[in-house]
Amino acid sequence: MNKPVIICVDDEPIILESLKIELKKALAEEYTIETTETGADALELLVELIEEGCEVPLVISDYFIPDIKGDELLRQIHNISPKTLKILLTGQADLQAVSNAIKYAQLYRYIAKPWQTEDLILTVREAIRSYYQDKQLTEQNIKLQQLNEELESLIEQRTAQLRLSEEKFSKAFRSSPNPITITRLSDGKHIEVNDAFCKMIGCSSEEIIGKTALELSLWVNQEERNRLFEGLAKQGVIRNYEFQFQPKNGELRTALLSAEIIKIQGETCVISVSQDISDRKQAEEKLRASETSLAVAQRIARVGSCEVDLINNTSTWSEQLFYIFGLDPTQPKLTPEELPRFIHPDDRELWEKKFKTSLIEKKPHKIEYRIVLLDGTIRYIESRAEAVLDRNGQAYKLLVTLMDISDRKQTEIALQKAKEAADRANRAKSEFLSNMSHELRTPLNAILGFTQLLTRDSSLKPEQKEHLGIISRSGEHLLGMINNILQMSKIEVGQVTVRKENFDLSRMLKNLEQMFQLQAEKKNLQLIFDIDKNLPQYVKTDEGKLRQTLINILGNAIKFTQEGGVTLRVKMQGADSSNESNFIAPSSGFILFEIEDSGLGIASEEMENLFQPFIQTESGRKTQEGTGLGLPISRQFIQLMGGDIVAISEVGKGSIFKFNIEVTLPDRVEIKESKTTQRVIGIEPGQQEYRILAVDDRVESRLLLVTLLTAIGFYVRAAENGAEAVDLWSTWEPHLILMDMRMPVMDGYEATKQIKTHLKGQATVIIALTASAFDEERAIILSVGCDDFVAKPFREQVILEKIAKYLGVRYIYEEQVSFLPEGEGQASPLKTGTAASEKTDSSFVLDPSSFQDMPIEWVDNLYGAANCVDNDSIFQLLAQIPSDRADFRQALADLVNNFRCDRILDLIDENRKSHKST
Repeated sequence: MNKPVIICVDDEPIILESLKIELKKALAEEYTIETTETGADALELLVELIEEGCEVPLVISDYFIPDIKGDELLRQIHNISPKTLKILLTGQADLQAVSNAIKYAQLYRYIAKPWQTEDLILTVREAIRSYYQDKQLTEQNIKLQQLNEELESLIEQRTAQLRLSEEKFSKAFRSSPNPITITRLSDGKHIEVNDAFCKMIGCSSEEIIGKTALELSLWVNQEERNRLFEGLAKQGVIRNYEFQFQPKNGELRTALLSAEIIKIQGETCVISVSQDISDRKQAEEKLRASETSLAVAQRIARVGSCEVDLINNTSTWSEQLFYIFGLDPTQPKLTPEELPRFIHPDDRELWEKKFKTSLIEKKPHKIEYRIVLLDGTIRYIESRAEAVLDRNGQAYKLLVTLMDISDRKQTEIALQKAKEAADRANRAKSEFLSNMSHELRTPLNAILGFTQLLTRDSSLKPEQKEHLGIISRSGEHLLGMINNILQMSKIEVGQVTVRKENFDLSRMLKNLEQMFQLQAEKKNLQLIFDIDKNLPQYVKTDEGKLRQTLINILGNAIKFTQEGGVTLRVKMQGADSSNESNFIAPSSGFILFEIEDSGLGIASEEMENLFQPFIQTESGRKTQEGTGLGLPISRQFIQLMGGDIVAISEVGKGSIFKFNIEVTLPDRVEIKESKTTQRVIGIEPGQQEYRILAVDDRVESRLLLVTLLTAIGFYVRAAENGAEAVDLWSTWEPHLILMDMRMPVMDGYEATKQIKTHLKGQATVIIALTASAFDEERAIILSVGCDDFVAKPFREQVILEKIAKYLGVRYIYEEQVSFLPEGEGQASPLKTGTAASEKTDSSFVLDPSSFQDMPIEWVDNLYGAANCVDNDSIFQLLAQIPSDRADFRQALADLVNNFRCDRILDLIDENRKSHKST
């Protein structure tokens, strides 16, 4: 750094040198002493020094300088460097010059020549000291000025910030959704409130400011408020204090209060922020009540719930869940890892699989499993779980409910055991019925079969024919009772269904009237069918069940009425019957049937059991007829058809049975134009010799078959069990075997299997003879290899037609044959063609389509006759079948002769059903 410079100016070199020496001596090496002899050099030197950054604290100049006067030089120096001090040396200067130097050059001192060294040095030292004092003062002033400017700027910033803060506070205060107040701590009066507070208490700011909470009656408990603010004054702050207040409308509300002591213009105040939590409190109360109700409901329903946090591996349990697991709710709950040890070992794998599947597939799951409590108790659980997913579709929570279904499971187990017991009972009953059917049908087979054989004898007297007719009808009556028992059995196991179809109701009622008119006339009874004129001709329901119901009830009415009459009333309910046309628009409704008789009547104590199976009334027991199944079957049929039945009766006056059924009223039903069995007397000549093996363990059954078939012209041999049958088959090689299925030693099932296992046995036709009425057994019969089956008791035509079907035998028929003995109520003789013109097709199969070309009225009449097991009427109808349909006629006769009227009903039902669908 350059030293400060002192410039000396004088035109006399000696004086300059002397001055320089004295100054250096006095000032040592602290300053640089520069000298010039002219004013111009001095000014030039000063400028150079300033430009070089040198400090020039002092200039000493002589007054008299050749090129310029000393006062003028000092003035110019002052203009260039105002802070440089100036000392004037002269011996002749006047006062005016000194005055000018002082005025214009800020002259520091005037020293007269010759000077005293001590005075000079003292003056120089004082000048230098004064220079530096001025310099320091100037610098301090500059710093002070800078500080002052900075302070003023800071004050402006702080003032602006304060104004902004005040503005923000004011806006926040006014617009805050939370109620805010400012009160003086000294007297509690409000000095500022916001709109939210005004809204909360229902007052304007003018009504609030200047008043205390006591004056506004805000606090429900004023003492509580006083204690609170006393604590506030000590602590300076309170947070989230819950209190009750009362707004202007008088409603009791709850709020949270936070307050703090603040200073406003030197005055102690309280700023308070409130939050009305009344709605939240009510919601919390409702939630608590709901949780309580849920806990009670879960306890009653024995349902627990838990929430599993999959991220933190924690879970939250409901109280009931602890009880389900037999745990104390006050104890720590199970972790997800501990839960599996409660799962029954046999169910653990399934439980884990379902649990993992629920997380992987992110789908709800339901599972039943067992848990084992700590005391060994086993409980059954039904669990449902559903994963909760985050935004990325990842499961982070699992919601689970567990229901204790132990009681239900015990009930299910008990029900299952009861069902199994019932199934065993049903199987036992079915086995019993099967055995009963076999034991009853087998002797009936002999009775009815030999009756048919006897009717072939042309030498029989009329009286003998009548006796045979009695035997035949009695056997058929017995068969009807057996069928009723089997029908009731099917109803009990739910195997009976409704087959709805369109049919002519008027024709059915007319046929029934004709059917029962003969019975009524025999007993001199009046039979009246009172049919409402507006009753629709065509309806849709189960015709077969309706017909059988009417037959059962009308039959009972005629049977138990000795004088007077029987009336059937029929009318429509619930449908528009104003249309006089026979064909009405599709609709639905109910038909009411009422059967009234003047018979014996039923005692009131018997009415309760009137529709119970196998229970007869006193009247029924007196007649010693029937099985007590007609009315129970009828009621079941009526209920299946959507109706119900009631009975009103008085002993000695008669009975009234009323029932209704639901029907659909269809569109017009198409009616087909009407389009007429013969007895086999031998085999047409020119055919091979047919060998037939009859296998039956009962002598009478074998005798019947041998006698019948030998008379026709077949070569017949007999065997009494399956073992003999197999031996005879292997040696005699019959074309066809009639095989009884139930036999000692070896039954028909095993014999059939052994025969059919041989290659030549495949060519032997085996027709099973069975007394079973159950379809399951017939399915088994066909599965072991039998080609067909015939039910016992059978009619001769059935056996003969089966033989013709499988062997292609051609028969000779009677020109006129009556299937039943002559006499009252006999069927009309059947008129047929000759053997040459009327041959059966051995490949013909009777199925529902076989009825397709027959007139509807004929089919309806056949259905009604078959439903009543009225063989006389059936054979009259079969006689109407055209000769070119002999196969159809013989197949139906086969069923009748085999006492299978039920099969005819099934075929017609199927035909009607298929006809409807097309």
